[in-house]
Amino acid sequence: MSLHIVKVVPYFYPAWAYGGIPRLAYGLARALQERDHTITVVTTDAGDRTSRLDAGEHDLGGITVHRLRNLSNRLAYDHQLFLPAGARGLLDRVIASADVVHLHGFWHLLNNAAVTAAERHGVPVVMTPNGTLLPLERKQKLKEVWHAVLGRPVLNATRRFIAVSRAELNQFARAGVDSDRTHLVYNGLDLGEFEALPERGAFRAARGLGERPIVLYLGKLTPRKGVDHLLGAAARLPAEVVLVVAGNDMGVQDALEAQARDLELGDRVMFTGLLTGPERLAALADADLLVYPSTDEIFGLVPFEGLLCGTPAVVSDDCGCGQLVAQARAGELVRYGDQAALARKIAGLLDDEGRRRRMVARGRAFVERHFAWPTIAAQTEAVYRAALREGS
Repeated sequence: MSLHIVKVVPYFYPAWAYGGIPRLAYGLARALQERDHTITVVTTDAGDRTSRLDAGEHDLGGITVHRLRNLSNRLAYDHQLFLPAGARGLLDRVIASADVVHLHGFWHLLNNAAVTAAERHGVPVVMTPNGTLLPLERKQKLKEVWHAVLGRPVLNATRRFIAVSRAELNQFARAGVDSDRTHLVYNGLDLGEFEALPERGAFRAARGLGERPIVLYLGKLTPRKGVDHLLGAAARLPAEVVLVVAGNDMGVQDALEAQARDLELGDRVMFTGLLTGPERLAALADADLLVYPSTDEIFGLVPFEGLLCGTPAVVSDDCGCGQLVAQARAGELVRYGDQAALARKIAGLLDDEGRRRRMVARGRAFVERHFAWPTIAAQTEAVYRAALREGS
């Protein structure tokens, strides 16, 4: 039996500046649509720090997307404060005909309007927080107040929770979510995106990097991502190694660039800003090694995208992505913040091309087995049906 699924997410395709959640919500919506489900998305017009997407109703290849206009695009990007006009009325209307509501992310007011409508119409609610359930990193006191006043009603109304790694299951336990309400479903990847990669050398040529060994960081530039520790490790590497930092500025790039100057890294580090589309894939394909040095990361797609582009990774050992990389035997693990150990791991892999190739082969097989969107969609559908049975 096909379902009508309403997905509620503050940023959606093509708002890639907001990181993994819009990419994952879009991929899952597509995969569920291919299983003959009807998908309606309620989101905002958040694009990036300086631009908005077109508000209103849109048909995205058969997926109905409603984009509500935020009161302030700057508040949305800089402070993750989404204030969409007309959310209550729209959500009440679309949820009235829904079978399931799926919330993506935790810290946004769309969730409150959605659970109010879901309770009114007797529709079960499923949530995938994707690492946002606990008040981590910035504005922790404000998040604690939000959690007590606005977050608790959302948690109480949510019938089933989806964790994307065992690390996130631990976060659920810390947040007081009953284990019998939780399910483990990994994040998905569009394997087809990696079938025709850009020609190798394209990124090197465009950036004037020649044949220098490339160590790549790709992702948001926020404090817990550990890019400051990566810069410290880069200062310990041979001078011919270049560190490419490819990420959108979440208010910390100026400090990172100042740190690079203090370390006298010079042309040994390059800040590219956000990379998207073919250029993003070209960077992943040309890198010799990817580094993901973050903490409190419950999954992290980038190391697995790197593997599909032929690039293994060094990742922190306290994140869900590290657990999976270790399980796949597709990279090296290092303690978060240990710059000397990080430099040793990077240098050791750069010196052993055969080992890197073996890691890539194992990693690709692991990704294809566990992260393909058809597999993830089937597992997610099973969670929806469990939530529906609970309410019947």
